[in-house]
Amino acid sequence: MQVKLKNAKGRRPRANTHGDWKQMKSIEEIVLPNGLKLNIFDLSREIAAPTVKVEIAFKIDISLKESFFPNEADYQQVKNIFGEKLTYEHTLERAYIKKEKGEEIREELINTFKNNSLPYVGVKNFAEKFALSLLKDIKNNPYKYQCKADN
Repeated sequence: MQVKLKNAKGRRPRANTHGDWKQMKSIEEIVLPNGLKLNIFDLSREIAAPTVKVEIAFKIDISLKESFFPNEADYQQVKNIFGEKLTYEHTLERAYIKKEKGEEIREELINTFKNNSLPYVGVKNFAEKFALSLLKDIKNNPYKYQCKADN
């Protein structure tokens, strides 16, 4: 029997694509109105002779706080699974882009995120909402987190 694992978003996990953020090319760091720092990374790479895959990753580190939760048990449940630091990650990508258009597409993807998502991640209570969304997912899908909770 073959078992295919999927990550929290239902996609198959890729082998360490985003595992070591320090090896990625940092493009920009933005301090958001809520005090969090948004880091933008370039993960682009050549895929075929005249083409590239343009991939941009957006990352925000969030310190987990007990004040985000209605009770200590919920806080402990999230802390036991994710630790004291949560990470919001989002990736935009376009494949089979001509090399000459790579920079243009890179800027387009960054501007798309800034226009569409920056207001969302910059709101005052984003960190709390993100932590509570993880708690909701843990409660709605406990089977996804059994191995992590058992450690």
